[in-house]
Order: sequence, then structure tokens, then C-alpha cells
Amino acid sequence: MFAGRWLMVAGFTCLVCLGPGAHVSEAQQPVAIETVFPAQLPRGQSTVLNVAFPGRDLIVQAAEISPSAGVTVSGVKRAVDSQNVAWWEVTVDVAKDAALGNRSLVLVMPMGRTRPARITIPSHVPSISDLRILSAQSNQPTIELQFAAADESGDLGDLPYVWFTIGCGESVEGVVKGKVTARDARTGVVHASVPNKRTPGSAPATGKCDLRLRATDAGGIESNTLKTTVEFRN
Repeated sequence: MFAGRWLMVAGFTCLVCLGPGAHVSEAQQPVAIETVFPAQLPRGQSTVLNVAFPGRDLIVQAAEISPSAGVTVSGVKRAVDSQNVAWWEVTVDVAKDAALGNRSLVLVMPMGRTRPARITIPSHVPSISDLRILSAQSNQPTIELQFAAADESGDLGDLPYVWFTIGCGESVEGVVKGKVTARDARTGVVHASVPNKRTPGSAPATGKCDLRLRATDAGGIESNTLKTTVEFRN
């Protein structure tokens, strides 16, 4: 009888000792979203947000935006992976009368929810189009390109930032400053030199790589994203 009671007390003591430790070990810190671009959702449009976070094996089940009034998440799908970073595409539809201002984006996964990332519905968004590759030589350090830009606020600036992602197997992100040749106060052509950042051994000397880019105006508002294929030549 005494031995039985001793075992019960010992067992209870072990549970008390292990309980808090087990609770701490089971608790998981929320995953932090590292990148969202574009970070703006224009009113009256459907926008694809490119979202990156650490952990290529993590699965996104859904995406939530709050406040949710005037905003609908219409699609979530996996995109390319880059090293240990997972990329997902979140398609968001915004009503024409949606309220301006900041919102938060959260991804829902089997292991929990990510930390919220800030996005915004701005009063205006610069628009870029007509992306052209002017030169892409395999033995040159840069890719020369141009694209048309329009900004109804007139604050594109002379040297807008051009953000790019180039994928030749693995994807590499970066940013450079473009140079604007103005057509008028609100439109112009942006010339930029994007570094040839192909991962050594990931692509032959001549080959094709996927390029995505966007620009920001002087106020830091991001444009839409353009995509093209870069064909390197000798």
C-alpha cells in the first residue's frame, strides 16, 4: 500500500516537473512574413500579392485580410521557391468604394497563423507597362531594360527604385535605381540596369530566365508587377 502511494506521488511529481517544460517545447513561434509585393491594393482591381516567408515545406491553407470590408481573397497558390524561402501568390479583389488606408495580411497554415504583414489601399498607384529587354549578354554584368511608367500624382521622380526578381533555377531579388526620360508631368520611360545575378552553374551561358519587376514612386507607393523572359546570348 505504501509502495503504491509512493509511486503515485512520484508519478505526479514527474508530471508537475515535466508539464511546464513540455508546454514550452510544444509552443511554436508564429512564422513572420518576410516580403509582400506589391504592398498596395488599388481600388476596383484584382491584385496578385507575392508573399515570401521562411520554410519551403510550409503549406498555406488560406489568407485573411483585416479589416475585410471591401476586400475579398479569391485565390491562394504556391509560386517559386528561393533557397529556404517559400513564395505564395495571394489574389485579392478590392471594391471600388473600399476604404483607403492600412490593412493586415495573415496566412493560415496547419501549424497556426503567421504574424500580420501590413498592406495598404492607396489613393493612387503608379502604373508600368511595355517592358522591353534592350540587352542581355551572358558575359555582361547587367541586363539593360526599359518600361513605360505613368503616375497620376506626378511624383514618379527622376530616379525611381526598380525592384526585381530573376529566376534561373533559384530566384534572386534585388533593387536598382532607374532613370526617367519624361514625356510629360505624369508619364515617362524608365531605363534600368539590372545585375546579371544568375546563380553560378544554375543555367548555361546562353539560356532563358524569368524576370519580374516593379517600381516605386517618390512617395514609396509601388506599381504593378511586370513579367518577362530574358534570353541570354553570347
